[in-house]
Amino acid sequence: MTKTEKQPEPLNDPLLDPDGPELGDDFLALCGERNGRFVERLRAEEDEKRQEEARAAHRREHPLIGVLAIQGNFASHAAALTEAGADAVEVRKPEQLEGLDGLILPGGESTTMLKFLERRHFFAALEDFVRTRPTFGTCAGAILLAREVRHPAQRSLGALDAVVERNAYGRQIDSSILTAPSSLPGAPLEMVFIRAPRIAETGPGVEVLARRDGFPVLVRQGRLMAATFHPELSHDRRVHCLFVESVRAAKEK
Repeated sequence: MTKTEKQPEPLNDPLLDPDGPELGDDFLALCGERNGRFVERLRAEEDEKRQEEARAAHRREHPLIGVLAIQGNFASHAAALTEAGADAVEVRKPEQLEGLDGLILPGGESTTMLKFLERRHFFAALEDFVRTRPTFGTCAGAILLAREVRHPAQRSLGALDAVVERNAYGRQIDSSILTAPSSLPGAPLEMVFIRAPRIAETGPGVEVLARRDGFPVLVRQGRLMAATFHPELSHDRRVHCLFVESVRAAKEK
């Protein structure tokens, strides 16, 4: 071949060329059965790849957050999480913690919840989870997270550097709805208290986001959050949005 002769242009593989012809049924019939199966496999692999990329993008924007569904209004927590931009799932078995980006421990009766967790070997799995993944405890869930529980004393996960007193504001009849300033952007925060515990002490690494009568009612410590009220019973979704944002931030690290 002389210098003046043109180099032949490389042939494009129509199976791999993104600008090539559409691989319709007529084309596959011309390819023969064996090549047709090969093309179908390529299609399936590409479809799976696109679906996986779409799932990953959705998971980045919509973290998977579990709600411990033993007691309390876990359905309202799940609905609040969905409104806040997360995918919510109810958790009743320790193996269901696998793959979660975060977890909510809802209200209820803390001693009853504790007995359930201990009887089903759930407690040890939760201890591991709350030390590595974002967790939000509300009311009884805040009691479970605490370093120490009083009035009376009981076992806890010991993850949140705080001392919590059970039923500090009285019986069910003494429940109340209050509106008070908080560190969250926007208007004062509505807080629903039902046989609420009280956060009596907090460690130096605990940030207080809202108070009642001088005592913390909403706190944050790294990946952990705790509230002595029930944010799921309010129409205000700022507390759940704050937790969802913290779960997103933890996933990016």
